[in-house]
Amino acid sequence: MNYDRIDYASRPPLPRWVAPGMALALALFAWGGYRYVHAQRALADTRTQLAEQHQALARQAAVPVPARPIPPKERVKAVNDAIASLNVPWPALLGAIETALPPDVALTRVEPRAKDQSVLVTAQADDMTALIGFMERLARAAPFVKVLPVRQELTVEAGIPRRQATFEARWEVQP
Repeated sequence: MNYDRIDYASRPPLPRWVAPGMALALALFAWGGYRYVHAQRALADTRTQLAEQHQALARQAAVPVPARPIPPKERVKAVNDAIASLNVPWPALLGAIETALPPDVALTRVEPRAKDQSVLVTAQADDMTALIGFMERLARAAPFVKVLPVRQELTVEAGIPRRQATFEARWEVQP
């Protein structure tokens, strides 16, 4: 072994700034460690809150909820009546009334009753035979199967007496 190169001479002392620098580095390292532990605790708290929210949502989803609320009976009836009135075969009914209408009879009201498959027709004429003839022609018209008198009246307009009659005409839908 060769010990010629071993130097036992004293070394120069460390500079003055090394000790405060080491203390500062140690303080920064401690502060970083503290911040890291604090961040890990905050992350754990956030994960716990998120897990609780997921569990709450899972409990809410487990409760059966009806797909849609059941509407009240009155609303269902109103919707069904509206659909029935939209399904009235207007072209056939009005066409039959128009072809059966003589020139000396005036229509004053046509009121459909989709639920009963009938139409209330109110007409006026100078004499009752014209109204009865209109009723008979209406009974023979295509979509109508039966025509019944409902009411007969004598009205006076501008000093002129006129006969008014209301008929109920039942119709059937032909496929």
